[in-house]
Amino acid sequence: MSSNDTQFFKQSLTSEYWVNFNVDKKFTLAGVAEPEIDSDDRNQIRTWVSSHATPKTAPAQPQPSSLYRPILDPFEIRVLEILPGTGADKLRGRLRHCSLELKASFALAVDGSATPMVYTALSYTWGPNVFNEMIECEGHVKNITKSLAVALRAFRQEDRSVVMWIDQICINQHDNEEKAQQIPLMSRIYQNAMNTVIWLGESTSNSASAIKFLEDVRLLLQFTEKTIGPDEFEGLNLPSEDSEIWQALWDLLSRPWFTRLWIIQEVILSFDAWVVCGNYMTTWDVLSLACLHLWTCGISRWLTEKKSKPGDHTTGVQRDLCESVQHLSSMKSSYHSVTMPLFDLLVESREANCYDNRDKVYGLLGVCDDRDRSAIKPSYAEEFPVTHLYRNMTTRHLENNKGSLRLGVVLTCVDHESLDLPSWVPDWRKPRRTHSLGHSTTTTTPYMACGYLTIEVGKIHPSLESTNKDELRLHGISVDTIAKVSTIFTNPDLNLDDPTTANRDLKDMCSFVAELQDYPGHETVFSAFWQTLVAGKDAIEMAKAPSTYEEIISLLLDASTGLSPSLPGQTYSPRQRRPAGKGKLELASLKTRTAGKTFQDVKTSTLHAVRNRRLCFTAKGYLGLVPETSKVGDDIHILDGCHIPYLLRKVDDRKHRLVGECYVHGIMRGEAVQDEKSMDKIILM
Repeated sequence: MSSNDTQFFKQSLTSEYWVNFNVDKKFTLAGVAEPEIDSDDRNQIRTWVSSHATPKTAPAQPQPSSLYRPILDPFEIRVLEILPGTGADKLRGRLRHCSLELKASFALAVDGSATPMVYTALSYTWGPNVFNEMIECEGHVKNITKSLAVALRAFRQEDRSVVMWIDQICINQHDNEEKAQQIPLMSRIYQNAMNTVIWLGESTSNSASAIKFLEDVRLLLQFTEKTIGPDEFEGLNLPSEDSEIWQALWDLLSRPWFTRLWIIQEVILSFDAWVVCGNYMTTWDVLSLACLHLWTCGISRWLTEKKSKPGDHTTGVQRDLCESVQHLSSMKSSYHSVTMPLFDLLVESREANCYDNRDKVYGLLGVCDDRDRSAIKPSYAEEFPVTHLYRNMTTRHLENNKGSLRLGVVLTCVDHESLDLPSWVPDWRKPRRTHSLGHSTTTTTPYMACGYLTIEVGKIHPSLESTNKDELRLHGISVDTIAKVSTIFTNPDLNLDDPTTANRDLKDMCSFVAELQDYPGHETVFSAFWQTLVAGKDAIEMAKAPSTYEEIISLLLDASTGLSPSLPGQTYSPRQRRPAGKGKLELASLKTRTAGKTFQDVKTSTLHAVRNRRLCFTAKGYLGLVPETSKVGDDIHILDGCHIPYLLRKVDDRKHRLVGECYVHGIMRGEAVQDEKSMDKIILM
C-alpha cells in the first residue's frame, strides 16, 4: 500500500474528503483511548463489574496455539490492536479480550479492569485461501491472506494504535468449537462496534471516479421515479451511454465483496458503515441511495444488459448489481421492525458466496427471527455434514409452518439434482439455475394449478416420517406424463438487430413446437407457444402476461424464422398488417420509447421463463417448460395447495424423487383437477 493511502486516512480524521458528502458525518477508526461514557452506561458497567467480581482464569494445560488464549465467557471476543507503522513496515498487533454482554456501543475489557473499549469492525473479502502474508502478535506470527494484509496496511496509522475486530485473526479459525461459539455473537459484534469499514480492495484507475459518481447519481436522480432510457441521460445531466463512467460503476459494483454471504448481517447490523476502496471512501448510505435511484429509474437494468458477457446467460440467474444493493439496504431499514424467517433469508441470499457451505445457514443467524436463531446451534464437526444441516433446517421449517402454501415455497427452490440430499431439500450450496416459476418469499404468482381442490380435501399437511428423515409425505394427483423434451435452452435472448442469426434459441423453440398441428381445448398452437415462452406471466409485475406481448412475439418470430406465419394459428394485429411507413409495426419501431419498454419486458420475461429449461410435449398434447434434468416418462403432479405443477420421477408405486417445478400451458389455473374429488398419498425421497 502506498504512502498516499496512509495519508488519506490521516486526512479523513480531520476533514471531509468529498465536498458533497454529508458534512455532518465524520470518519474515524477506533483507538485504544477510553471513550466518553454517559451516566447510564457507567451504571451498567458498575452492575456488570459487581456480577463479575471473581475473574475467570485460563486453565493451565497447554493450548494447541500459543497465540490464542482461551475464550471463557459466553459473551467474550477478541479484538486486534493494530500497532503504529508506515509503508512496508511489518504488521504488528496484539489481541485483547473483551466482553459484549452489555448492549452498548463499546465492549468491556475482561482483564479485571472492566475498561470500556471501542473497536471498528471490518467487512472484507478473504480472497484466495492462501495465507502467505503475516502479522506479528506479541512474539507470535499469524499467517493471513494477502487481501487482509493490504487492508491492515491501509488502516494502520503512523502515530496511534487502531482497534479492529477481524474474523480471520480474532477467531481461532482452526478451533471448530470456538468458531461455533463465536458465530452466535456476530450480531453483537457488529451492533456494538463504533463503526464498520467495508473494504472493497485496492483502488484501480477508475474506482475514484466511480465513487464520486455515486454521489452525483444520488443528487441527480433523487426526485426521478419514472423509467428513463439512454436517450434521456443528457436531459438529466447524466453521462452519455458511451461514457467510461458506466464501466467504472460496473467494475466497482462487480467487486467480490458484493457477492459475499456474510455481508448481509454485517451491513444490516452495523450502526455506522463506511465503504472504502483504496484511497477513496463514501458512506453506505450514499452507495445504497445511488443504487436505489439507478434501480428505480431502470438504469441498472440497462447497465446489466449492456455490460453482461454472453456467457453470463448460461450459468444461471443474471444479477442486477444495483438491485442487490438496494435489496440489502431495504432489509437493513426494516430489520428492527420486521425480522425474516431463516428459510426466507436463504431464498433471498441464494446467489451469495461463502467458503464453508454450512455458513450458508450460520451466516444468517444474526439477522433471522428469534425462533430460528435459538433453534439452530452452529456446529463445524466432521460428523455433522452440510447435507444434514440443510435437511434438518428444511424439515424444521415445514414442521413449524403447518400449511401447504409453505410446501410450495420450499419445493420451488429445488432446481438442481443433488444425489447426496433428499430430492425435496434445496441445495443451498448451488446458485439457482433458473428463475422460480412459483411462490418465492417476496413475489406472488398468477397461477392456481391446484384450483380449489385443496380447500375440499387438503386437510392433511405435509408430514415427515420419523423413522426415515429423508422422506416427505404429502398428497397430490398425477395429471400427465412427459412424452418428448427439447434440448436445453441456455441463451433464449431476444435480439432486434440481427434476429435471423442471434435468435437461435427462439428459432429452435419454434421448430420444436411446429410439430404440433393443434392444441387441446380451444387455443391455437401459436397462442400456446407465445404464452409458454413467457411462462404465462409478466416477469416484472408478476401478473398474467398482457396481450401486448402477443404481437411483439409474433413480429419477432417471423423476423427470426423468415416465415409468415411461423406457427399454426399465428395472429397478426392491424398494426402488423398496415403498409410500410403508414403506422406499420416493424422491428425498428420496437426501439422507440413506448414499444421499446414493452419489448424489454418481453425479453426479460422470456429469459426468466426459458433459460436453462427445456420445452416438452405431454402425453395429452400440452406444451410446457420443464427442468433441464427432465426425462421422457416423468410424471406431472398437482400437489396439495401448490400453485404450480411439479415433475416427479417414480421410484416405486408410491415413492418419487422431485425433479422440479414446471409450466404446462392449459393446466395452470386448475383445469386438470376440476373434476377430481380426492388426492393420492405421495412419498418424496
